Amino acid sequence: MYSRKDAEDWEVTANGLYIATRDYLVRRGFCCSNKCRNCPYINWQNCTSWEPLPAECIKRTRVSPKSIAAAYALLDYHEQQLQHCQPAEVPRHQAMIEHYNLLLERWNAKHRLN
Repeated sequence: MYSRKDAEDWEVTANGLYIATRDYLVRRGFCCSNKCRNCPYINWQNCTSWEPLPAECIKRTRVSPKSIAAAYALLDYHEQQLQHCQPAEVPRHQAMIEHYNLLLERWNAKHRLN
């Protein structure tokens, strides 16, 4: 079920995706470089040169299951896109796949979800 705490921290889209609220991201205290819709740290929506931080710069040891699930979903998305994208888009999807694999490795997520 969706608790009051969840309602303060997450918006749920029509597709059932969880989107972190601005208040939650401020309380978390750092930018995860995943282009969060409500990110208070960088205005990436208006910055065409936005790039994710290298995963090795993200030093977070305690990661929520929702963040891990989101990283897996984004990894899957980029892997799917890589198979059907234009040649010019290949480097972007390869970079994002590498980024999410490294994040999941550093978060030891493969051990947590299996």
